[in-house]
Amino acid sequence: MNITIMKNKDVQKQIEKAKINIYNILAILIVVIPEFFAELIYTLEVSQHKGLLPNESDAWKNITELKLSKMNIYELRIMAKQLRLHGYSSDNRNTLIRRIEKKSETRIKWKSLNIKNFWK
Repeated sequence: MNITIMKNKDVQKQIEKAKINIYNILAILIVVIPEFFAELIYTLEVSQHKGLLPNESDAWKNITELKLSKMNIYELRIMAKQLRLHGYSSDNRNTLIRRIEKKSETRIKWKSLNIKNFWK
């Protein structure tokens, strides 16, 4: 009887080792190999572009929404004062950004209309 129990324990240990090996193989198949391919594809893609990334500073200088998002409330209020927005001192940051964007758009449209009319 002891021999049977010992054989069963040995078989149990072998089954457990087999399960661990199967889990290891699955982990390699599911995690490691896809990560390797993702890194390889990323490396190939970057090498095709020769490392040229767009300059972020251009976007931050040209896009009004990005410029305003960097400003603190004090800077926004100064800009609102320069744009002659009434009641800006009681506005919160998000409201100021929205009002400044709207005012900037109307000023740009107005300037473009004046230029078009000037040349006619």
